[in-house]
Amino acid sequence: MGHILFIPGSLVAMLVLFLAQEGITAQASPCREDCTNVKCPTYCSCTDTSVSCHDRSLAYIPLIPCGIQSLNLYNCRIWRLNVEEISNLTCSFETLTVLNLTECKIEQIEEDVFINLTHLEVVDLSSNKIKTQSIQRALGSLNGAPVHTLKLDHLWTDKEKVREILKYFSGRHLIYLSMRENQIIEFEDKVLENFTKLVHLDLHRNWINKINLSSGIETLELFNLSHNQINIFPPVFCDTQTGKTRYKKLKHLDLSWNQIIVPSSPFWNCLTTLDSFNLSTNDMEDIANDSFTNLTSLRTLILSEMRTTLRRIRNEAIKIDSLQHLDLSGNGLDFDEEKEVANDIFNYLPSLTSLDVSDNYFGSVGTRKLTNLSHLDTLIMRHVSLSQLADGFLQHFPNLTYLDLHNNKIEQFSAVAFQNVTKLKFLNLSKNLISNFPAPPFPSATLKSLETFDFAYNYFQCDCEIVKLQKWINDVLSDPDKRNLLSRYPVDYWCYNPKYLYQVLLKDAKPDHCTDSKYQVVLSIVIPVIICLVFTVVIVVAYVYRWEIKFLLHKMRKKRRDRYQRLPSSFVYSTYVAYAEKDSAWVIHDLLKELEEDRHNVYIRDRYSVPGVARCDEIVDNIYKSKTVILVLSKNFMGCQWCNYQLNVAQARAVELGQHFIIPVLLEGIPTDHMKISVQHLFRTLRPIEWARQSTKNRLFWSELKGALDAEMNVFDNDGYQSLNT
Repeated sequence: MGHILFIPGSLVAMLVLFLAQEGITAQASPCREDCTNVKCPTYCSCTDTSVSCHDRSLAYIPLIPCGIQSLNLYNCRIWRLNVEEISNLTCSFETLTVLNLTECKIEQIEEDVFINLTHLEVVDLSSNKIKTQSIQRALGSLNGAPVHTLKLDHLWTDKEKVREILKYFSGRHLIYLSMRENQIIEFEDKVLENFTKLVHLDLHRNWINKINLSSGIETLELFNLSHNQINIFPPVFCDTQTGKTRYKKLKHLDLSWNQIIVPSSPFWNCLTTLDSFNLSTNDMEDIANDSFTNLTSLRTLILSEMRTTLRRIRNEAIKIDSLQHLDLSGNGLDFDEEKEVANDIFNYLPSLTSLDVSDNYFGSVGTRKLTNLSHLDTLIMRHVSLSQLADGFLQHFPNLTYLDLHNNKIEQFSAVAFQNVTKLKFLNLSKNLISNFPAPPFPSATLKSLETFDFAYNYFQCDCEIVKLQKWINDVLSDPDKRNLLSRYPVDYWCYNPKYLYQVLLKDAKPDHCTDSKYQVVLSIVIPVIICLVFTVVIVVAYVYRWEIKFLLHKMRKKRRDRYQRLPSSFVYSTYVAYAEKDSAWVIHDLLKELEEDRHNVYIRDRYSVPGVARCDEIVDNIYKSKTVILVLSKNFMGCQWCNYQLNVAQARAVELGQHFIIPVLLEGIPTDHMKISVQHLFRTLRPIEWARQSTKNRLFWSELKGALDAEMNVFDNDGYQSLNT
């Protein structure tokens, strides 16, 4: 009896399931009789559920088949969007969920245009020219649809408020709202108080300078306010009386590219759920202690690209137990100086695994401030003027897997520095000053873990020792597991010395005399002996004729003193430096530092410029107050009108004081067709002092420059005397 009852029950269950599936299918893909013959529009590409007519410049919405869920009309030419245009979507009114109308040149939208699209979930109206009054009612017609994503980017609204744009839109289903590049000048979160499901809000690249966050958006997780005009203090996320916030789920906050001057911790320390915080490219001058202490969930903090304003980071400014990723790049800070970067700055980051300090300055002791970061796996130190990689430095980071030292001033490479470094996978030593790499460069344990090694654009000395490095490279690349180890090899690896092998690829270099070992031994003995003999002879001759030499020097000094006469003017500066703004980093960090160490009083506009004084008057006045003028010649100098003006003033002054009043410095090669006629004339009359990256040539450069300055300085004494010869 039980079996007899079971069979009819099973049939009934199967019948109900079949009817339910048929009902679901019918509901998911409804198709009226008059829609069955509608085919894919011409010039469009179609699938069973989508139609894409992008970049076709259509002037209308085409008739689309039934059952379509996604319609892409990107870059069409629909000047006016009305109910009649939307009627071509009739066959898919009940299935269309995604509508993309980006860059369709729409200027007007009728108020009820979307009222029949009751299943829309994603709407993109970005990059049109819709007027605010036109879009308000149109957005209101979306209230009957479950729209969870709305993009209103770059709509050319004329300095409007968010309240005006969303006046009739309820947003009760909205999760993602983007209103980028809209010239919005004010934002008050109260206008979104009914958006009870909003998770992502993007307002970047507007003109916001007034902001009120007192109402809060409790569901918001990502808030992008970058590239606005928020200044003085950051937005206030915390109630000033209770210290609490209504942004209870905020995880990602971007305030980069604003004008925030004072990083005020009471305004954001209540955001205990915050995971990432971007404050790069603001106008901060001093990051005070405990600025981020109460952000107990923070894992990523970006405080980069504030080179022109940031002057100090205090010892407990970044005190966050949970922080894992810290970016301090592009700030131009001197890590050697306690007054700029405190010695204890990294002592309160027990969880830090990734650190970027690129485009700052690390001299002889700056790296000591990093030694407590034992959990680091990523260290990026690009362009930090690092002169050496100390033998014991990497021992402080046993978990290091990624090390980037690109574009520094490292001259020596030692395999000892990588002892016990067993987890390193990526190493970048490109564009340094290393001339000799040992073979092998690493211990076997380091080589085993290494996956990418980049040491291109170094100053390879292709002598006999290079043969060993060539053999090591060939042996490593023959290993199937290491054949991709050397990044950019062999194209960007070429010899710098000796001259007959200059720019020859490292793999093709064949230095002379490397097979004649006896010749090398003899040469290594004979040359030092000859040098010692010459040095001994010079000392003996100098001792024998010491009194004659002293008398000759005395006569020369007396003769120079007798030929001085009074010059009517006096000088304030030893030298005036004329340079292009784009070359200021080299002038400040290299030229100015070197000359001031040699006790020269140097005038540069970045330091002594006086507000309110006309720039042309300031140039003339200070060139006439200087004993010499250094011209920092480069491609940037050639394209700068103010540089040409300074050159003309200097040449006019040289008519009075002599041509050697001008000292040209050639920072980089300049094609002749880019030179002004005045610069070409300067090159014919004066030999420029050329700057080079190689350390030996740098020493020659500084010697020649200081010699030229000293020669000119001796023409004038401190009271303004000038030699009769000039």
